[in-house]
Amino acid sequence: MSEISVTRLSGSVSSWMALGMVLLVGWDPSDASAQDKGLEVLNQAAVRYRDVETLCADFTQHLYVPLLGGEHTGTGRLCQAKPNLFAMRFDNPEGDLIVVDGMFAWVYFPSNDEKTVLKTSADQSAGGRDFHREFLENPGAKYEITYESAEDVEKWSTHRLRMVPKRSMSFRFATIWIDRGAPVLRRIQMEEANGNVRTITMENVGFDADPGSDYFTFAPPSGALVMVR
Repeated sequence: MSEISVTRLSGSVSSWMALGMVLLVGWDPSDASAQDKGLEVLNQAAVRYRDVETLCADFTQHLYVPLLGGEHTGTGRLCQAKPNLFAMRFDNPEGDLIVVDGMFAWVYFPSNDEKTVLKTSADQSAGGRDFHREFLENPGAKYEITYESAEDVEKWSTHRLRMVPKRSMSFRFATIWIDRGAPVLRRIQMEEANGNVRTITMENVGFDADPGSDYFTFAPPSGALVMVR
């Protein structure tokens, strides 16, 4: 296994590596009550998640790439554990993964390139990949928030909120859907700085689940090129 340092990454992989970092968007909310209502919904969800030590959920991801004019769909299971462990393991495409092990974040998509692994500091990435932490922890300081509507998403009745970053991030804005029956995050959609639109839907959400310690570990395969950012 060899390592090289890189300063620029491209495509959808770079969006994951940078999630939480790149484009300042200025926005003046025109409806204060919509902002207040949005904050109230987020605060209720934050209370639900505040004391949760671990969480696992099945996910479906849709990635729309305008430059290619197509959409890629993946499925799998994601888990997180306090304070900074996160893993998103795909069963389709099988073997693709993102793992934050507490020290480093690893991105490995063998379906695209089985010989390359991306590595960065966990401190730079854990918050951005932990969706619940990113959108529910002190959201008013990070986002301009608008409550858009009540909306049915698949089998759930949800609150739909638009969140525009106040600081530099890798996405222009995000839309999130929170279950109205229980304050559970069901769907996240991000329009990324490169124009890609990533939608992640979560179901079978399990609080205080036990994924096992191995779930948050990753060892690059023998002979892989590790690109350090």
